[in-house]
Amino acid sequence: MQKHIELTRQRLQSFSQKLSGLFYPEHSPLQMQVYAAPDRVSYYEALQGIYLPVSVGAKLGPLWSTHWFKVQAAIPHQWQGLEVHLLWDSSSEACIWLDSSPVQGLTGSFSSWGDDSIRKEYVITPKATGGETFEAYIEVACNGLFGLDQQANNPRIGELQQAEIALFDRQAWELYWDLKVIADMALYLPANTPRGGQALYTANAMVNTILLNDRSTWSQARQLAADFFAAQNGDGQHNLSAVGHAHIDTAWLWPMAETRRKSARSFSSATQYMEMYPEYKYACSQAQQYEWMKEQYPGLYERIKDKVKSGQFIPVGGTWVEPDCNIPSGESLVRQFLFGQRFFQQEFGITCNEFWNPDVFGYSGALPQIMQLAGIQFFLTQKLSWNQFNKPASHTFLWEGIDGSRVLTHFPPADTYNSTASVKEMLYLVNNFKDHERANESLMLFGYGDGGGGPTPAMLEQLRRMKDVDGLPRAEIRSPKEFFTRAAADIKDPTVWVGELYFELHRGTYTTQARNKRFNRQSEFLLHDVEMISALAMLTNGMSYPVADLQMMWKKVLTNQFHDIIPGSSINEVYQDSTRDYEKIIRRGSDLRENALATLFPSGKQSDRIGVFNTLSFPHTEVIELPEGMSGTQSAASGRGLALVSAPGIGYAIQRVEDPDRSVSIVETRDNFQLENERLKAVINRQGELVSLFDKTNQCECIQPGERGNRFVLYEDQPNNWDAWDVDIFHLEKPLAIGDVVSIKIIESGPLRAALEVERVISASSHLRQVISLTAPSNRLDFECFVDWHEKQKFLKVEFPLNVRAQSATYEIQFGHVQRPTHFNTTYDLARFEVPAHRWADLSEPNFGVALLNDCKYGYATHDNIMRLSLLRASIAPDPHADEGQHQFRYALLPHAGNPQTAGVIEEAYRFNVPLLLFRTDAKENQKSFFNVSNPAMLLDTVKKAEDSDALILRLYESRGTRGSFHLTSSLPLRSATLVNLLEDKLADLNWSGDGIELEFKPFQIITLLLKM
Repeated sequence: MQKHIELTRQRLQSFSQKLSGLFYPEHSPLQMQVYAAPDRVSYYEALQGIYLPVSVGAKLGPLWSTHWFKVQAAIPHQWQGLEVHLLWDSSSEACIWLDSSPVQGLTGSFSSWGDDSIRKEYVITPKATGGETFEAYIEVACNGLFGLDQQANNPRIGELQQAEIALFDRQAWELYWDLKVIADMALYLPANTPRGGQALYTANAMVNTILLNDRSTWSQARQLAADFFAAQNGDGQHNLSAVGHAHIDTAWLWPMAETRRKSARSFSSATQYMEMYPEYKYACSQAQQYEWMKEQYPGLYERIKDKVKSGQFIPVGGTWVEPDCNIPSGESLVRQFLFGQRFFQQEFGITCNEFWNPDVFGYSGALPQIMQLAGIQFFLTQKLSWNQFNKPASHTFLWEGIDGSRVLTHFPPADTYNSTASVKEMLYLVNNFKDHERANESLMLFGYGDGGGGPTPAMLEQLRRMKDVDGLPRAEIRSPKEFFTRAAADIKDPTVWVGELYFELHRGTYTTQARNKRFNRQSEFLLHDVEMISALAMLTNGMSYPVADLQMMWKKVLTNQFHDIIPGSSINEVYQDSTRDYEKIIRRGSDLRENALATLFPSGKQSDRIGVFNTLSFPHTEVIELPEGMSGTQSAASGRGLALVSAPGIGYAIQRVEDPDRSVSIVETRDNFQLENERLKAVINRQGELVSLFDKTNQCECIQPGERGNRFVLYEDQPNNWDAWDVDIFHLEKPLAIGDVVSIKIIESGPLRAALEVERVISASSHLRQVISLTAPSNRLDFECFVDWHEKQKFLKVEFPLNVRAQSATYEIQFGHVQRPTHFNTTYDLARFEVPAHRWADLSEPNFGVALLNDCKYGYATHDNIMRLSLLRASIAPDPHADEGQHQFRYALLPHAGNPQTAGVIEEAYRFNVPLLLFRTDAKENQKSFFNVSNPAMLLDTVKKAEDSDALILRLYESRGTRGSFHLTSSLPLRSATLVNLLEDKLADLNWSGDGIELEFKPFQIITLLLKM
């Protein structure tokens, strides 16, 4: 019996293939000319090209080139009243243009998804008059859906295999999908279940009824199908909401310029199919991609706007791009929502209520609060289904952030955002759903993605037939808002996940493409400074706030925080583009900052008077290098003078350069070097390793006796999969030999700064120079590194065996921090062998601890008492030259009393990243603070102009995990305060009394205020 069933299933599959061969019974050729464009030119530029005759069989190239075709065809008179299609297969991506606008994307027979994803048909007319002429332009991009990853060695890319018009037999098409859906149910449902057996019987009966050359039998077969589909589900059946989607990576295995065209191809296809399938709804995130359409494809953008109004084209997500959620700062995540939500509001009158981020490599515990404050109620992702050790226990649950905020979260149980809407996936989805006892609703995202493309008519045909069929879940195309509304009403006693959603894979993305990550950190703090100083200069001196410049720079930063750019998982050309973006940001931002400072303070040339501005909300004291021509207490290694300066929080100090009352010394012995100030004594051996760091204030040794800190370790780094993305736990089992120190010498000897320079060999091809320094007032030991890096599949870390015992370490994340285990007791602990963090990580006992600070790194690991900072990787795919070249970065070791929350670790990490700003002035000696926050737990993180007025926006957050109250005061003539959300919408009026306001706060709470003069 089983053998008979298998033979019948094979028969069904074979007969379905025969039916599909009837779709196009007649063909007619195209007349074609081609223009080989010099680049990704516009439609109007393409019209001016020189077109030459071309025929099927032509080979287009090279990879990434663009070719425009002018095509013409006369529809035969005998096709009158019938449906006519264009059939085009250039073994690549392509797009049809009519009337100066893209109307549909095409995907050639070289497709990473397989034959089912070929999209070669375009409906010229559903009912020909006969004899009419069809004319169009076709833009051909010589690349596959997945760019360099899968096309470099494929000679078929760009091969023109088909170019013709054809008569389409819709009856054969309809009959095929009737049979296909029932045959798939027969294939994937057990034959010994009622519906599995009925599907097998019905499909076999259809085959027995159909005579391919007798259409009267087709209607009989379709009636058999209609009777089968008429058997509906009971009330208890699982409800599936399906929504069309084309997850388009803003950059990945192709440059951003190609993403613009991928978006146009995908969005034009979506709007085209909406005409053919009125029930079709398509969810599309990433405001940046919409803005590209508005700028480059205005005709298509108007069609999109029309379909948004009709409810078919649905903006989702509320963010500028789908951002990485480990590396961007808290303020960057705020701006993702601010820029995204404002775009959707201004363009479509829509505020998204779901955060749509299905393909990101972990989710910060700060996100639930950020989402709620940005108008977001729901969260969707599926990436954690990839987890290496522990799969998520629920598909629908409440996610609670570090502050206690909760959002309803859904992981689509198909475990993909690229569903094909097949019977097989429908059944997998229901069987995989983990919350049947408390929920009966799930979401399926269907359509080809990553490289774009989106849903196909085949997917929509299947969904029509599977809407309510006994044996399958009830499936209906709905918007994400409709789904989440149903899910929220349906779920009973939802489970709660507290804290970060750590992704147990792709841990190498905290480190890969280190230069890009350094640019990101620099740009974030530069924009922080420009906004603050420009806002103050606007209010006090009437300076024009640089709105356009800041928007341009922020958009570039936000776009480059896309989840395949900032993590380091894109091709080399993407990082060439991002480097140009960052260099432009840094040049323009530096000029704007200098201009704003010059507006606030009159310039001058006093040799003994300088000004320093502090953009942090707490006092800052440091040793700085003076401008050329200005002498200080000591000369730096650079030859410039040094001075000890201080400034109050968010304020300035104008002061004379005077001899300091504190000093630091350095002593060389036969075996080591000793750097010492009133707080610390560091002993460094002749290998540049930290033998001892003694905290004189707390009378504690930081380095485990007998061990050495500042020890560089090189590991073999050959992950099983996903080279740029992954680092596997076994890399720690294979340390490699590292070269010796070439030279070590004193380069600064006090009294303000003592410094030691160490040069060492990493390998035959890579070298490192390090400056280890201690300043007179500092309570931290600084390390600055300059690396010439030329490795392949290696991982460089620095490690510190600390004289501290603790079962967990603390790591900074956006707007707060989390604790993670230092042991591998459980699989959840083991999974965290490499973790993301921002400016600091800390290992503490109740009365003493040590923090490791950094200025541009994001990967940490703490196991037992050894804390490691990940410095550089050398992945070879998808960028074979990732991280080759010159690198500069800094880290510091900071001992302290008590815990990191109250010992000043958070503040010192900010100081390490944000130096005082130096300016020359003739103003009198004085100091002033523009804002003061009475409670040190509350940090004033951002000061900027409001989006829609000249009011000030202040963003504060509670940094320690405590609750209480604070008094905010200002030296500015402010008169009113309003509590607003992250979109700057009013939440409540506040009582500004005199020079300030009193507010209460909760652990890790984000507070945004709008203040008016």
